[in-house]
Amino acid sequence: MAIFNKLALLATVALAAMVSAAPIDTTTTTVRHTTARHSTASKIASSTGTSEETIVSAQAAGSFSGRGTWFTDSVGSCGTPFDTNDMIVAMNEAQMGGTSMCGKTVRITSGGKTVTARVTDTCPSQYCNSGSLDLSKAAFSKLAPLGTGVISINWEFA
Repeated sequence: MAIFNKLALLATVALAAMVSAAPIDTTTTTVRHTTARHSTASKIASSTGTSEETIVSAQAAGSFSGRGTWFTDSVGSCGTPFDTNDMIVAMNEAQMGGTSMCGKTVRITSGGKTVTARVTDTCPSQYCNSGSLDLSKAAFSKLAPLGTGVISINWEFA
């Protein structure tokens, strides 16, 4: 039965990665603080007995899509100080894996433009669904004007 639970969990993670994001409301330009410290992957891992490492490796394969937003902050859930001129992102809580994605590099594409950034923070689930990223002002502005507020993105681990 334990093997079945692990396979079901991996299938769920893979399916979540393939689901496209809901339509994006581009009329908002809200900037918010992103410092959530709890992980959905950790909760799943502890309830199923599956290691967080297994969940994270299943998530690290392939590409993802979602919405890209931007934020201003000075330190995130990874504990590394940064500023809005750094090429960084806050990864959605569902894929963050606690702090296991801290320091990983992602390649983000939108509107034919691509930027590479480092994961330094967690974007809370109420702001970022699975597949979504919250970018620093510097990273976002390489893809679209800050006034756009929200963009459709595709991304993968670099």
